[in-house]
Amino acid sequence: MQNNGIEPLISVRNLYKSYGNRPVLHNLSFSVQQGESLAIMGASGSGKSTILNILGMLETYDKGEIKIAGKKLPAINSVAATKLRRYHISYLFQSFALLNNRTVFDNLWIAMAYNKESKSVKHQMIDAVLAELNIEYAKNDRIAVLSGGEQQRVAIARAMLKPGSLILADEPTGSLDRDLADKVFAQLQSMNKEYNKTLLVVTHDPLIAQRCDRVLHIEALAR
Repeated sequence: MQNNGIEPLISVRNLYKSYGNRPVLHNLSFSVQQGESLAIMGASGSGKSTILNILGMLETYDKGEIKIAGKKLPAINSVAATKLRRYHISYLFQSFALLNNRTVFDNLWIAMAYNKESKSVKHQMIDAVLAELNIEYAKNDRIAVLSGGEQQRVAIARAMLKPGSLILADEPTGSLDRDLADKVFAQLQSMNKEYNKTLLVVTHDPLIAQRCDRVLHIEALAR
């Protein structure tokens, strides 16, 4: 996707990140336009998930420059970072990050805490997204009793319901069979194209990657 002189939503320049003495990211630069979908691919340990965690202000980085919507990425413990995470970023974690002892409905309701719609509209929105993902039958079940694939669909439902212009997805179809993976990614593409949400997705699946606008290949650094 060409930027035609438009400032990118995400700009990463000369990014470095190490864990102790182990370098993970070395002089990484890339940009992403508003409404674009970018697949991030690479071997295990190459830093793919680290990129998402840094952009989501869940991890710090060693040096480099990162801007979102033209503004420098704030410190992860700052008020500005909290607002960005709360109102502008939706996460799909590899570990799902759901509340295991709460119901599916509870998890989705909490995700909509800052949505200003009425309670009845929120209920309708939750019912609609659960139906889209074929998991409405589990609405009142606790997360702990669901399978990995079911939990993944709940995590995707949460991302669909949360406000924000940026979706950070870490292996969103990793626990799903081919048919359901295609359906789930179609939902993410719908959020990307119909609502102009920017999608960054870490994946090992070339069939998923080829459906994105671009692919960023990350090389694992020598140990």
